[in-house]
Amino acid sequence: MWVATNQNLGMDVLLTHGYFLYEDPKELQIMKPYPPLGILYICAHLRRKGMQVQVFDSTFSSRQQLFDVIQKGPPSVLGIYANLMTRPNVVEILRCAKDAGWQTIVGGPEPAAYIEQYLDAGADFVVIGEGEITLEELLPVLHRDSHQSLEEIAGIAFRSPNGNIIQTRPREQIRDINAQPGGVRITAGGAAIRCSAKPTGAGRRHL
Repeated sequence: MWVATNQNLGMDVLLTHGYFLYEDPKELQIMKPYPPLGILYICAHLRRKGMQVQVFDSTFSSRQQLFDVIQKGPPSVLGIYANLMTRPNVVEILRCAKDAGWQTIVGGPEPAAYIEQYLDAGADFVVIGEGEITLEELLPVLHRDSHQSLEEIAGIAFRSPNGNIIQTRPREQIRDINAQPGGVRITAGGAAIRCSAKPTGAGRRHL
């Protein structure tokens, strides 16, 4: 269940994922990890809309470093990209975030197929499909900057106050995907790296 806050948080959302390179012995031998393009594009989109967004790329960090950021706070909204391989890590991140008072959102190719499981694991919302417009509409509601109701936001699932799962209408895909801005990557040390690559129709972006 979600609980809106009205604190002066200074950050609208922190985006991250559940992959830690140093826990992957096979990838350590290859050392060619994929950048988290999905959340980078979402970050760029939300920043263009004037939102305060940070990305914690856990690839070259440890889970303790991510937990330290979450526990240090102040708590805001945490968006996590999840897939089959990272599900156990994401569940642990959700638990840490909820204990620290964060509102939590999960997205990616897997959560939409396991909505109830992710909500039970601590997610307040599951984003179904592309995340750019969905988060653009959802975040102001969570920060009480919008009077739009959750049921009006396409592409999300959440629990109602009585515990029932509500799934809103499907989110339409962005038609002109080439108009989306490139991504910005924020490392654990705070350095910003701009990604000039544009998303293409061959790969859709999830939270």
